[in-house]
Amino acid sequence: MSRLSTISPKPVLAAAIALSLLFGGSAIASAAAATSPAPTPIQTKPGTTKPSTVGAVGAPSGASVQVLQPPIGLSLEYPLMAQYMGSGPCPPSALVAELQQLGSPGISLAGNSQDLTAPSGALTTPIPDWDLATLYSLPAAFWSQLHCLLTATKEPLTVGLNAKLGNLAWAQQMVAGALSAATNGLSFALGNEPDLYYLPNYASLGQRSYNEEAAATLYLAVAGYLAPAVGTNPVVGPELAVASNWQHQLPRVIAALHIKTVGVHLYPLSACGSPKAVTIARLLSPAAADAPNALEWVVADANAAGADAILSESNSAACGGQEGVSNSPASAVWAVRFVLSALKAGFQQVRFHASGGPYDPFVVEGTRVVLRPLAIAMAALARWLPVGVAVQTLHSPQGIVATAISGGQAPVQLICDNETTQVRTLQLPGTASLHVEVLTAAHPNIVIFTAPSHHGHALLRLPANSVAAVLATT
Repeated sequence: MSRLSTISPKPVLAAAIALSLLFGGSAIASAAAATSPAPTPIQTKPGTTKPSTVGAVGAPSGASVQVLQPPIGLSLEYPLMAQYMGSGPCPPSALVAELQQLGSPGISLAGNSQDLTAPSGALTTPIPDWDLATLYSLPAAFWSQLHCLLTATKEPLTVGLNAKLGNLAWAQQMVAGALSAATNGLSFALGNEPDLYYLPNYASLGQRSYNEEAAATLYLAVAGYLAPAVGTNPVVGPELAVASNWQHQLPRVIAALHIKTVGVHLYPLSACGSPKAVTIARLLSPAAADAPNALEWVVADANAAGADAILSESNSAACGGQEGVSNSPASAVWAVRFVLSALKAGFQQVRFHASGGPYDPFVVEGTRVVLRPLAIAMAALARWLPVGVAVQTLHSPQGIVATAISGGQAPVQLICDNETTQVRTLQLPGTASLHVEVLTAAHPNIVIFTAPSHHGHALLRLPANSVAAVLATT
């Protein structure tokens, strides 16, 4: 499958780029729902009349934040990773190709299955045991298949260890397997969402109290017991489900485990038992896009300890997402907004989770990969925001979020986000025609079009709920 090649960069527009917001005109030419992920080129014609100016995008309104690592990553449940790698000695070539199209993002083996996974051959007891009966045993070829995959994609690997059972011998086996598989960096996570380890605690059912200090102390005891298995390899975590549960304890946990990358989870919506609450309107709301802003304190705690911060597990809605929403084109628009918000809040990366639910960015069916809109957005973000560029919010009229992209090998110079339900038109100065890539909530594919220049400016029409990347001119 083909996607756009990287555009040769050129110095971007000045941070104080003058843009005038205009109403009127039609949306960019509509593209039918695409069956292929290949972008659709469209040529637009200049308008015959100029709508009235109602505002302008101007000077920076926020700090310039540099992209220091790939902005997206991929988090997968253990059974799903095993399923996608298939039964051969190496995973399907289509899976390798798709990960490369995503910019070879870091892979995390994580999620609920992390604390339900046992190394291959470990479950040999003949005595029935509830805890053991509910565990997932890794296939014998898992690590060798993963090594084949990572050799081709050159992705860094994060391996989640089972901390709920706290079996040191198992942890040592998992670490040995991970060391045999990794080819381009390796880190470990000690348990998944330990702030929820008190559930289910049947003795406390019906009680609303939560002892943050006691929960963190219990986790540190288990994590400290498993730490020798990890040795000097970097630790990511503590993989909190709700970071605010440990807002007072997080600095203590970071220091005790010598965490180099603070990872927390964030889902702006939840489908857990309330699917009707997950709607396209809510996913496209500013609240869903700006959710990372509420966790700036996590970044501050991490940076105070000399560590980075990432959203190590995230997606549109927890518990697998919602059919018709999490796998809709709206998820692509949300993803771009969400990653930009996370970067501006100080997070270095967002790892989108896949668990076999509607929110998965792609599905592997035999030897082929079926893309969903989220994967299109992830590939776009990997191209638009290469390591080394800087992002900075510009002043803009209500309903429009403009982000300047500068430095590094920036293939785009500006990302414009129309958060409204109306078509909006931007007037951009310059004598050259503009080449633009657009993701909309109405179509599952990137649309490419040219905004011709006339009378010293170009008109950039933005569909309702869309994000548009203005490519750097050659």
